[in-house]
Parts: sequence; structure tokens; C-alpha cells
Amino acid sequence: MLTENHPLAKALIAQIAPLQQQNPVRPKLLHYEGVDYVVKFARKEAGRTWREICSALFGSLLFKIWINPKHLRLGGISYEAQRLIELKQHNIAVPDVLLLTPDYLVMTHTGQSVQSRLNQEPKNPTLLHSIVESLVELHTRGQWHGGAQVRNLTIQEQKIYRIDFEENTGNAMPLHIAQAYDVLLCFNSLLHYLHDDLKTGSDLLKHYLLSAPNPLVIHALQQVNRHLHRLQRLLLPLMSRKMRNGKDVRRTVFFAQILQQALSN
Repeated sequence: MLTENHPLAKALIAQIAPLQQQNPVRPKLLHYEGVDYVVKFARKEAGRTWREICSALFGSLLFKIWINPKHLRLGGISYEAQRLIELKQHNIAVPDVLLLTPDYLVMTHTGQSVQSRLNQEPKNPTLLHSIVESLVELHTRGQWHGGAQVRNLTIQEQKIYRIDFEENTGNAMPLHIAQAYDVLLCFNSLLHYLHDDLKTGSDLLKHYLLSAPNPLVIHALQQVNRHLHRLQRLLLPLMSRKMRNGKDVRRTVFFAQILQQALSN
């Protein structure tokens, strides 16, 4: 990390000072001598405790383990900086930490949002494969993300980077459960870009399962598959046609089909 007396640090701090007065919630882009940087500010989320309780209950039911809601609490920017440094030591593609204060974290900019790239290039097979390969790389190196959705990925020079590491899921549950949770988050966020293409979705998940063959992760995903199959069998017949055609229900059914088909081979 840079010291606050470093010329680059001084230049970035000068840009950050007026931004702080605006009480920003989202990260901001900084520019200095033709290079981009990102500043992320410390923040407090309203209603976070309730969401932690709901997430813990959902995870406990899904994976049949007890998850303490307190352990899911956001770690904040100091925790995120620590995780970024640790992941960098494991050769995971993440931003470099440049500055850390109690109020903000400054990192290198790692390119365009993968989400926006997918919106520009729907069903890009190379990009979809790269997203899954990035998850394989993370997990085969014994790591987890906690926020593995597409929105927390960036791309620079055809390389996928991971961002947003405030979530504490990997310390709230066993590693294989945290990794299975990553898989669920990743593939659920990809559903929109698959456009009901079951073969592509299941092929991508099969690729993950073959490339990161962890029996414990597979067992956890099989548990999820059984839960989803049971819910479909019990709840779908009770729903009206309008409810079954609702966006959330259709997405859940589509994900269940991808999971079942990938695990059956």
C-alpha cells in the first residue's frame, strides 16, 4: 500500500476530500495522469440485521447446517482490504489495495463491468466460459467470494477480476458450503443472459463440476437440487397459471432444470 506522503496518494486524497462531503454510497472513479482508480467509502446499511437473519435461515434450510446471523455481518472496508490482499497472495485476479483509511478504501481500477459487457454481447460463449473459469480458479485455490454474482466481476484485457468482498460468508460456514453458495449466486445471476438456453446453462455448470471436482461441494449442490425438486413437485401444482408464469418462478424452475441436468451426468 502507498503511504499518505506518496505523490500518488496525495493526488488521490485531494480528489477524495470533496467527494466525502457528498456522503457517497457507491464507489467512485478517480483519474490521475491517465490512470483510473476506484474509491469505496465506509457505509452503514439500514435493515442489514434483518437481511442477515433471513440469509442465515435460508442457508441453514438449504444446506442443513446452522449459520449464525452475526457471522454474516458485513466486514466493512478494512475487512475487504484484508481479503483483497490475501486473495492477491493466492494469485486471484482482484484489485490492488493502494490506500486504506477508516473512511475509505482506494483500489486499482480493473476494467468494465462484466454485467454491462454481457448486456452488450448477450450469450457471448467466450465470456460465459471465462466467468465460470474464474469461479473454478477461485475454488481450486481453496478460496471463496461470498458475492459471486456477475455484477461483482469486471473484465480488463480479456481477464476476469473479482470485486466486492465485504460479505463474511466464508467465515460463517464451512468452506465447501461457501463455495456451493458461490456456485448458486454465480449461476443464478447468469440466468438472464442464457435466454432459456438449458443446454448452455447445464454445459457451463458441468464444466465447473468437472474442473473443480470437490465431492463436498457436489453433495451440497445435490441437497439444493433435492430441495428445488421437492418445492416444484409440491408448490407448482398449487399455483395459478399467472403465478407459474411470473419472472421469479420461471427463473427458479429454469435454474432447477440446469442444476438437475448438470448433476445427472
